[in-house]
Amino acid sequence: MSNSVCKLTMLCSAFLLLGGFSNLAAADPLFTDDFENRVKDQVLIGGDWTWYNQTFADDTCSGEPTSGFGPFDDGDPSDYEQENRNYWTASSDVGGGDSYFRAGLEVPAWASTEGDPVVLSNMLRVYGDQYYNPGVTTCKRTLVFQEMDVASAGTFSFSFDVAQDRYGAPVNGEVTGAFVKVLKSSDGSYTTVLFEKEETNPPVSSTPENANMASQAVDFTITEDMVGELLQFGFYTDLAENLGQGWGTSAALYDNIEVDVMGIGPAHSGSWYNPDQSGQGFSMEFGVLPDGSPFAAIYWYTYDDLGNPIFMLGTGIPVGNRVEVTFESPTGMIYGEFNPVPQPFDIGGTAVIVFGDRDNATFNYTPSAFSETEWGHTTPIVDLPLVKIFGIPADKNFSTPE
Repeated sequence: MSNSVCKLTMLCSAFLLLGGFSNLAAADPLFTDDFENRVKDQVLIGGDWTWYNQTFADDTCSGEPTSGFGPFDDGDPSDYEQENRNYWTASSDVGGGDSYFRAGLEVPAWASTEGDPVVLSNMLRVYGDQYYNPGVTTCKRTLVFQEMDVASAGTFSFSFDVAQDRYGAPVNGEVTGAFVKVLKSSDGSYTTVLFEKEETNPPVSSTPENANMASQAVDFTITEDMVGELLQFGFYTDLAENLGQGWGTSAALYDNIEVDVMGIGPAHSGSWYNPDQSGQGFSMEFGVLPDGSPFAAIYWYTYDDLGNPIFMLGTGIPVGNRVEVTFESPTGMIYGEFNPVPQPFDIGGTAVIVFGDRDNATFNYTPSAFSETEWGHTTPIVDLPLVKIFGIPADKNFSTPE
């Protein structure tokens, strides 16, 4: 973009205060939007969602863009927010009848007819721009996103739910995706210094009854040299006309958008250890209980003060990027007999595990009176670095109930 958006009062009132990564996750997300406070006939999408169009020389929208066009090219901040161009506002009964460009609010996203039960509620529909058709380029990218300053460094996750568009899912290889970008605004160049993206893969749906969402996320790390620069995160659609692609069959629906310090999800599950203490380690499992609430089970394979192997099991509820567990220490089962050990188990101490990302964490342990007496665990463990050495592919985030 050619103009510094920090001069806009509208934008500067919506700064994303990226709190520095610490051992304590923020109580509230850094950004959220679920579109539930919207109505289908409003003029703008609202919530400071803006847009930009780019063109590329190949048919995959790869490499550096050959051109770009956005709302600041005319120097007028009044058109900063993306217009609400959904099928209702652009219909011949209400609006121009043919102006479907970039994005719109589907309110609700999936329902048979007016008054029927709502399967998927309000969502953001992002698609191609039918009016953006320069003949000298091959691939066109439409971006709809949030834009704000970066205040602090850290490791973060941009998470969202995605659903298939009921009016025409991608059918000719159109690409829908999510992205995070940092632009160097401090010197006026707006050079891209970070660009992370992930194609979105909505579940196949054909009727309101089987409409469903999938949870996805884009992880990103803000370094100290990015502080003060411009952050963008949102969604894009890639179209290549020579492949028979078009704006009408390129949409995806997005909901439950959140940016926060990277939280724990199923993909944190796996085998963890400290390389300098090979011989002891952890098996960590993150999933959901039958009621859908997140849950963690941590198995710690370690030793007593005489070198005898022991294990303890801890359970807890993930909160942000950390989980606090109380270890139980089962004892007394004899090999070959396997008689159940009387419960409740003895408390083997408490632990706090803080995750920097899905492959790195720190472990803190406070022994209990039982573990001190039984196992000789008289010394707490403070900030022991852990790395994940093995994990089965899993969702990055816990699913969001509709």
